[in-house]
Amino acid sequence: MKFGGHVMASLLATACGRSVLAFVPASSRLVAKQFNSAAAKSVSDARFHSVASISNASTRLFSAVAEKGTAAAAAEEEEEELPTNESDMDLLKLRHTSAHVMAMAVQQTFPEAQTTIGPWIDNGFYYDFYFPETTDEETGEVIPSRKLTDADLKMVKKAMDKIISKNYPITREEVSREEARKRIEELGEPFKLEILDSIKTEPITIYGIGDEWWDLCAGPHVESTGQLPKKAIALQSVAGAYWRGDENREMLQRIYATAWKDPQQLKTYKKRMEEAKKRDHRMLGKKLDLFSIQEDAGGGLVFWHPKGSAVRLKIEDFWKSEHIEKGYDLVYSPHIANLELWKTSGHFDFYKEGMFDQMDVENEVYQIKPMNCPFHCLMYKDSIRSYRDLPF
Repeated sequence: MKFGGHVMASLLATACGRSVLAFVPASSRLVAKQFNSAAAKSVSDARFHSVASISNASTRLFSAVAEKGTAAAAAEEEEEELPTNESDMDLLKLRHTSAHVMAMAVQQTFPEAQTTIGPWIDNGFYYDFYFPETTDEETGEVIPSRKLTDADLKMVKKAMDKIISKNYPITREEVSREEARKRIEELGEPFKLEILDSIKTEPITIYGIGDEWWDLCAGPHVESTGQLPKKAIALQSVAGAYWRGDENREMLQRIYATAWKDPQQLKTYKKRMEEAKKRDHRMLGKKLDLFSIQEDAGGGLVFWHPKGSAVRLKIEDFWKSEHIEKGYDLVYSPHIANLELWKTSGHFDFYKEGMFDQMDVENEVYQIKPMNCPFHCLMYKDSIRSYRDLPF
């Protein structure tokens, strides 16, 4: 069940009494001032009931502009459609090779860096690195693990550009497991040894960048580093990641990057990311005073403010009325239940790692519900049913 873009924007504008430009295409700027004035007056007069009291004229005006702007935005997106890994194998190869080039550049810039994995992802690629403590050869002083900075990323990008300019050939080699292990041990790459042990097939494939650098890899790649467009690759950010996703293992540093086939595609992608930031729900929630996330109460817990509550109420009323109109019945069920119910349903055995901890209630073990379906099953079997009661 979906809201039209203009309906949602109307609800938000009405409830907030603020500028709605963040929710609509640029073409609506011509009438934004007029609409905002009407919405602000409605909110001032009706406060909480402003959702219901906004004038029909303002709503029709905004809806018409929003529909026109949405059509224009759709046409623009169609003109600037970006390729994907699924639709463009050349792009996928480009991103995969870029990940290898970045890893080589990082180890050239910071020789202590140890490599782990570096796959392509939807909009580019990433690579995880481990930076161990090092010791100053002259003083014997222990140097803490390096924490990558934006300045470090600029240095890495310059090293990448040099590697690309040298147009190293990308080579593929098949070796035995023993030979791969020998080479990895010579490099002192412990994480690569773990990766090698996880590979169950043989022979082992290695991809090299000239004679300068290599990695365990199944491919695919471009033919040479010179085929990578330097000006269409951008290093974006650094994040932490545990090795193998295990919090008891080493903390790695993950460099995220984006890569495209030409600078224009990169420009389009960056533009879309900037537009997405403007529509980020966390930013809009604060800016429009819709809701807040209070860290003192716990991460990710939403506190709905009066304006956001008005929007939420309107959406919930719409959702309920649509379901009732389509023949659904509404039911309410508890938020917790005896743990035995979740064992019977199978949720506890299959999903307990992703569920909240159990709680003791009057000497019985209860569980916050992960889903509603077991409750509905209990309701259904609460009375005798006939096959005639089943929907057809």
